[in-house]
Amino acid sequence: MKNNYTRGVMMALGTAVLWGGMSPLAKFIGTQGVSMVSVMCYRAVLVVILMSLYLRYSLGPGWYRIGRSLMRTYVFLGFLTVVMNACGFMVSCFYLTVPQALMLHYTFPLVTMAGSYFITHEKPSKMQIAAGFMIVGGLYVGFMGQEGGMLSVSPAGLLWALASLIGLSGQTLVSRRILMGGATNPLIQLFYVHLFGGAMLIAGKSVLMGWGDLRAIDGAVFALMQYSALGAGLLGFGFMFNALKRIPASLVSLICTLELVFALIITPLVLGLYPTGYELAGCAIIMAAVACATVQKKAEK
Repeated sequence: MKNNYTRGVMMALGTAVLWGGMSPLAKFIGTQGVSMVSVMCYRAVLVVILMSLYLRYSLGPGWYRIGRSLMRTYVFLGFLTVVMNACGFMVSCFYLTVPQALMLHYTFPLVTMAGSYFITHEKPSKMQIAAGFMIVGGLYVGFMGQEGGMLSVSPAGLLWALASLIGLSGQTLVSRRILMGGATNPLIQLFYVHLFGGAMLIAGKSVLMGWGDLRAIDGAVFALMQYSALGAGLLGFGFMFNALKRIPASLVSLICTLELVFALIITPLVLGLYPTGYELAGCAIIMAAVACATVQKKAEK
């Protein structure tokens, strides 16, 4: 049990590391004139192709056969994971600063902890609940301490961040529920989530936006798209789904907020943009909350 817990924590941490590079890279790609939706469509297609080849090799023919009930769950998860969470977050990074996007995105542990009580029937510890409210305190310091407070935040960015928040919390809870029961393989889930979510995204972009932005893709942008697909998409979500099979959704959500650390390290290197003192203080409070909740939960094992 202890080893299972440790592996789950390490996998969730791996997700945080891999996702940490996405916010500054999404900001850079957006400034080059390429839609974040196009980047997500490419990610979905590549993940589906690679996972189908791997599953055929590792599980043999017929690996794709699943029941109708599970199929409906995967369609719903595809919408939550690819359309709302991943796409919403990447677009919000274009309208908001990187610390703003991340701080809003990582209010999701509170939503996940509230939902876990009813959906997965896992009661968060008192320390995890306290950590969730510490995260809210970090958000207040990070946003309200700067000039203009919340009035300086882009409304479009807020809406996209809200969509991402709902998608990430819902994805985490639904995934935990089906994975903890052993009803599905995390790698098969990874395939179907990107298959259905990617299909929705491609259809929506074809009708509503078109594909004219693809002309802006150059060598640098295309290279960064590989990180989005292989690093944040294939490995990041793969680690997350495997972590959710081993540890509660509330704990996974708290560990994933450590994405803030890696994003704040990478952003100045990639964009040359430095966070404000208030943004750093807000992020520090959030990271301290995660550390307290994780250590306390491990001590209970």
